[in-house]
Amino acid sequence: MTFKEAMWTSLISLVTGTLLGSFALLPSPINAVVSLLGVILVIWFFRKFERKGIRITFVIFTAVYYLLFILLWSAYTFIKMNPPQV
Repeated sequence: MTFKEAMWTSLISLVTGTLLGSFALLPSPINAVVSLLGVILVIWFFRKFERKGIRITFVIFTAVYYLLFILLWSAYTFIKMNPPQV
């Protein structure tokens, strides 16, 4: 994997993981648009990079970024609902 392929994989998986996390959190009409954008992005990535190793890396990093997004969003929501008492 070249440096350029690694950067593209990292960037596209970050955006896809964020879209996937947004899909899980947004209400109904908006999450359909977000899921459509995610599907279009995945199809574009899979057409551009046809090697199996890059695709597996993309799926793994997308799952990691999805979990990280959900974790950070949950922490933000918790702190917003329960501000620290000083």
